[in-house]
Amino acid sequence: MPGNFRIASVLGVVIILLTLIWAGSASSHPTVSGFRPDSATGTVEWLNVSTADTLVFGIAAPSEVTPGDTVHLVVTNLGSDAHTFTLSSVAGYVFSATASTSDLLDYFALNPPLVNVSIPGSVGAVVTANFTAPAYGEYEFVCLESGHFAAGMSGILGSGEPGATTSVDTGPGAPVFIISGTIVGLVIMALVLGFVIGKRRGSEDEMSPERLGYPEPAQGSPRP
Repeated sequence: MPGNFRIASVLGVVIILLTLIWAGSASSHPTVSGFRPDSATGTVEWLNVSTADTLVFGIAAPSEVTPGDTVHLVVTNLGSDAHTFTLSSVAGYVFSATASTSDLLDYFALNPPLVNVSIPGSVGAVVTANFTAPAYGEYEFVCLESGHFAAGMSGILGSGEPGATTSVDTGPGAPVFIISGTIVGLVIMALVLGFVIGKRRGSEDEMSPERLGYPEPAQGSPRP
């Protein structure tokens, strides 16, 4: 029985480790922001952004900038609508989906953006700017043209970590609790199975009375 219990315990630990590894790989942020390190210096990066009449930002891969690096921003307009690229300076802050243009302007008046460029409303217009990559965290960027943010023209810039869409990591969420519950259930099942198997093996290995030195009682004779 002790041997089977140990086996069941080991199986439980293996299940926990495999599940944690899977959960860690599944919880990584999606890649949407794009930066290219300068191979000569390693301290200058390029951020290539496009805007479109569909009111979306297009940003090239790969994913993140290094805090403290100089970032060369290049914004190219693929459509005929005017836009802005306005990057918040507050890590982890995400605007409410119901925020109006006036709300955004009030916020940036109190919290000056890391970069704020206006893109002319003509196909092929290019605007450039430089800014210093902020401290570790996620920073939202938006378009301040009237109605554009409400239509979904925003994103998350990752500094020291991958960016995301229009949301940041707010906690483990339901999937982690489901995974945790599954782990606990599997461990309990493994322990119960080990106990049952050990119980059966113990009864099979039990020594007969004759091997213990006691006579076998005759059939039908009462036991003392």
